[in-house]
This record gives sequence, C-alpha cells and structure tokens, in this order.
Amino acid sequence: MKKKKNLLFVFADQWRADAMGYAQADPVHTPNMDAFCRESTYCDHAFSTFPVCTPHRASLMTGRYPLSMGIFTNCKNGLSMRLGDEEIGVGQMLKEAGYQTAYIGKWHLDEPEQNHCQNPVSGARDWDAFTPPGVRRHGFDYWYSYGTYDVHLKPHYWHDTPEMICPDEWSVQHETSRAIDYMQNIREKERPFALYVSWNPPHSLYDQVPQKYLDLYPDVKLKENVCLEKIHHHTGEQMNYTPEELKLITRQYYAAVSGLDDQFGRLIDYLKESGLFEDTIVVLSADHGDMMGSHGLMGKHVWYEESIHIPFVVHIPGNKKRRCRTCIASQDMTPTLLGLLEIPIPSTVEGKDCSLYLTTEQEDLERVSYLCACPGRDIFIQNFAQAGKDPKTFGWRGVRTQGYTYVMELGYDVVSHPKRYLYCTAADPQQMHPLDLDVPENRKFAGMLEEGVMSWMEHQNDGFAGNWKNEAAILNN
Repeated sequence: MKKKKNLLFVFADQWRADAMGYAQADPVHTPNMDAFCRESTYCDHAFSTFPVCTPHRASLMTGRYPLSMGIFTNCKNGLSMRLGDEEIGVGQMLKEAGYQTAYIGKWHLDEPEQNHCQNPVSGARDWDAFTPPGVRRHGFDYWYSYGTYDVHLKPHYWHDTPEMICPDEWSVQHETSRAIDYMQNIREKERPFALYVSWNPPHSLYDQVPQKYLDLYPDVKLKENVCLEKIHHHTGEQMNYTPEELKLITRQYYAAVSGLDDQFGRLIDYLKESGLFEDTIVVLSADHGDMMGSHGLMGKHVWYEESIHIPFVVHIPGNKKRRCRTCIASQDMTPTLLGLLEIPIPSTVEGKDCSLYLTTEQEDLERVSYLCACPGRDIFIQNFAQAGKDPKTFGWRGVRTQGYTYVMELGYDVVSHPKRYLYCTAADPQQMHPLDLDVPENRKFAGMLEEGVMSWMEHQNDGFAGNWKNEAAILNN
C-alpha cells in the first residue's frame, strides 16, 4: 500500500501576510520561514474569509463558511456560541482516514466556562475554557490546549483533566517543544500523524515577547498608509496611541514574528534530522492579520489587506517549489489538504479543493474569495438584541479577486449607513486610493462584483442580502 503522508499544520494568530521577509513588504527578520518558502508552494492570494479568531478557526476546522455554522464573532462571555457538536471537523476526517491526531496551543472554539460557572474547577476565566475529552475536541486525540489567554510569557494549558498546567516559558517556545515531543516520543511510529500547532503571538498583548527578539528591532519604519493622527479600533473606539507608542507596538509585533521564525526553524530542523520532512506535508499559515495603525486602525475585522491577507505556505514532498496565485480562503484549506493527502472530502464541506493549483502549473485566476464580518462587540450585540435585529445580518460583505477588493458595508450599528468601496489592489496594494464609483466604468465593474457577492449570500441564506437590498436603495438614487 502507498505510504500516507503526515501533516503538520502550524498557524499563528493575528499574523498578516506582509510580516514575513519572503513577502518583501514589512521589514521583519524571518530567515527560517524564508528558506521554507523557497522550497515550498507559496500562495500569495490566501485570505481569511472572516478576519476574526473564532470564525476563521471554525472555517479552517470544518471547511465551511462561518455564517453557515451560525458563528459571527468570537466565543466569549455572555454569548452561547461554540463550534457545534454536530460539525464534522478535520480531526474527525483525518482520524477516520487512519491518522493519529493531535492539537497543541490555542483553540478558541469552545464556549467560556464562566458562562455557566463563576469559578470553574479548571481555573478558566473570562473567555477561556478547558475543553474536556470528547465531542468538543472534534476528533483530536492528543490534546494540549486552552481556549484563549493572551499572557504569552506566562501561558497555561490543559491536557485531559481540569488541572491547569502553568509553564514559566514563552508560549510559542513551549508549544514547539511539546510538538517535537509528540512527534518524537508520543505518537505511534508506524502510523501517519496529523498535528496542528496553534501559536497565539503575534496577537496582542504585544509586549509579551522575549527581549532578545525585541533587540532585533531598535527602530522601525511604519507603513506609508499608517495614520498617526487618530488611531482607533474598527468599531470607532479611540485607542489614543502616540506615534512613539505605535512604533513600540510595531517593534514588539515584528519581534514576536521573529520569535515564531526561530521556533518554526526548530520544527523544520526536527523533521529533517528525523527523516520525516519528505514524508510530511507542512503548512505555515495564520488566522487573520493585524492593521497595526494602517488606515488609522488597530486589530482586524476589516477588509483591508493587513487584516484579510494571510500566509499560506505548503511544503508538499516531491513537489517542485512554486508560487500559487489562485485565490484561496479559510474554508478552502481543509478540502485542499484532504486533496493533497488523497482523503475523501465530506459532503458537509463548502470550500473547494485547490490542491491542483498547489501541485501543478495550473491556476484559476478567475477564482475569487468572498469575505465577511459582523458586529461582534458586546455593546453592539446588546443594541441589536434590544432593537430586535440580528447582528449576523449586518457588518460588511465583500469579494477579493486577483486584482480588486469590493466591499458592501452596512456598519456595526442598528442604524445602518450603507457604503460601497472598490479598490484596485493590484495597482494600489496599500489601498490608499479607493476608486470613484461615480465613474461609469467603475460603477459597472462594482455592479458585476456585487452580483457575485449577492449570489454567494443568497446561497448561504445570509440575511445581509435582504438588508442590503432595502438599505442600499439610498446609494442607487
């Protein structure tokens, strides 16, 4: 029988595609990742369908669109939302195909324990949760994880009991050591394995990074589209960063990425030294990006490249290195991996198998990635509830093509303010000059893209489509 390839899927949280040396954009030091890119398939049009942690993770794990699963924001206090027991996850798909399955690091797909108990036995607080063995792990047998917790220099984890494990070590380094230990000592050597490693940095808290990596960046130059006058959250909340503070945060962000690079190098070195590298598909990716002051914004949740554009680099044993330009998004990642591993794709999967574009010179340059986000802050959810409206049907929807980004926005408030945005991302990668929709040819092109977004929404029974038809009449007059 043909020997099955192993899978190592490594992904970081809030790590934008530009923040890697190989991308030749942000001034970051990532020699190990750069070397990996040079011997792998580098996908330069990979996007987070819903650039927020839980929605992307749910999509990554199931191959489905977040809103198809009712997931429209993070799993957090006061909101009864998690990846449903009925959802078929990639751990289950791989386990059924004979794989040993393992998950290490941030999960953030389970409901906070404090939603049901003020003082959980596990010690979980705020958005965090211990996910016990069983259906909520969605097929992952070996488990060393936590819900969400951002004190990266003092992390904690749970294994198979509610006893909290508190190593005094930077989370990325600790999780990498656990991953190597799993591959070296825990798995059964005669069976294929599938290991997911989920690093939290460079997600805030930005100052939670070892000093040795910060020392690599005595100074930084901010991107041209960074607005220093009014830094704010995508919701409009004023953040009040001074230019000096923003530069420090940027240094810390880049430092964390260099730390990731060090640890990724450890994983690749282990695979090569143990003879596993050419038997293992290795993926390097992320949840979503981080604005870091671009367009005067912090965080994610918006349609700009800094938020939606993510790394997706795949080492495929026996395959030539190449650059893939086909648009690939969150829900496409699992079916693509199943295609590479020659595993049947369940009928529940909504994404597409793009493995052909990773392994051959073929491309589908007409393929697009549909994008979305919904109001997620507590105050907004409360306001929508009081108004009798569904927050899942507001926010924004859009599409990213090879060269353009088109967005339809209703906003985050119960009183919507419909807007349209069109960017020629190919010619204006920092999206500093939205195209004038009063120009007939731009308006016609935007209309064509909008038809595609509307069709996608109607296929998902997305209530945004109906709201848009009602509210956007204002724009059409």
